[in-house]
Amino acid sequence: MTGALLFSVVGGKMSEGINFSDDLGRSVIMVGMPYPNIKSPELQEKMAYLDKTMPKSAGQSPGNLLIENLCMKAVNQSIGRAIRHQEDFASIVFLDHRYTRPAVLNKLPQWIKSRTQIKDRFGPAFAALRKFHWEKKSNSKSVSL
Repeated sequence: MTGALLFSVVGGKMSEGINFSDDLGRSVIMVGMPYPNIKSPELQEKMAYLDKTMPKSAGQSPGNLLIENLCMKAVNQSIGRAIRHQEDFASIVFLDHRYTRPAVLNKLPQWIKSRTQIKDRFGPAFAALRKFHWEKKSNSKSVSL
């Protein structure tokens, strides 16, 4: 068996613009949530402008919605590095309890949200991942014969 791991920082330059389709990427593991630096003067100005000119939405300030949207855009782009076409597949593991919040889940694409399983223990999570990859591998072998 061969394989490799690529560790990168969301928003980092190492893997920017690189796709890991098909067997080049079969899992994306998001550790934490990639919120932007809210101390950035540029981002603070954008937030202040939105808060002044836009009404609150669902009880949240427009500036806070911007932060959450930027975070989830980065999450969705990271997922998209491994899943490049309709026949491609990868497991997606979110290692942060905040991904279970409805406001966060609703910012995932529907095709991902509808397949999301929440596991709060390692054993059941590992079993689900193993089953997923075993089934996908079995299906791809039967199709290619």
